[in-house]
Amino acid sequence: MTVPEGFKGLRFPCECVSSRRGGYSDPWAAVTKNKLLPDGTKEEILNLVAQEPGTISQVAEALGLSAPSVYAHVREMLRSELLREAVEWEKSHPAERYYEPNFPVIKEEEADELCRLCDDMAAKVADLFKKHRRQLEKAFSKTPLAERGWDFAEVAQYLFASVQRGAREQLERDGTLAPPKAHRNGVEWVFWAEEPKTDT
Repeated sequence: MTVPEGFKGLRFPCECVSSRRGGYSDPWAAVTKNKLLPDGTKEEILNLVAQEPGTISQVAEALGLSAPSVYAHVREMLRSELLREAVEWEKSHPAERYYEPNFPVIKEEEADELCRLCDDMAAKVADLFKKHRRQLEKAFSKTPLAERGWDFAEVAQYLFASVQRGAREQLERDGTLAPPKAHRNGVEWVFWAEEPKTDT
């Protein structure tokens, strides 16, 4: 614990940089905070099996790693539930175990309409934030933050994050968004990956 005794402790923008407990930030922060993807090798494995489910030997060969090394990574990712056995794939290849990501992988070319709707909604949220800027600035000017020499631009990210967090909490309460799910290792998270048309 890094909070001094007798203090409540600060809430930083993301729980992933804090030892403090409490679900106040993004629901995927626990993946970082609990070091479920601590190095590039696990990410490489996820990238590979996201293209097509693979066996330990196939992954090892594709990445130029030893099979025991890949097995250790796969075992850890199965325990954290970042990976799962690709049951449908194994029906066609019953002699081996195939693995795939245990979270949605959204491919841009498969989600064009969804992406367009999201872009439209993002523009509306941005417009709403700008529309309320004067009110926010007026409220900010009455806070001790302004007296201590901070200006509105330096806290605007905090304000936007508060709006976003509040909206997420409301949508989780009414069931529109799924809340973070508890996994076998006790860590709660919601996770996904996006696959763009070109790797930037």
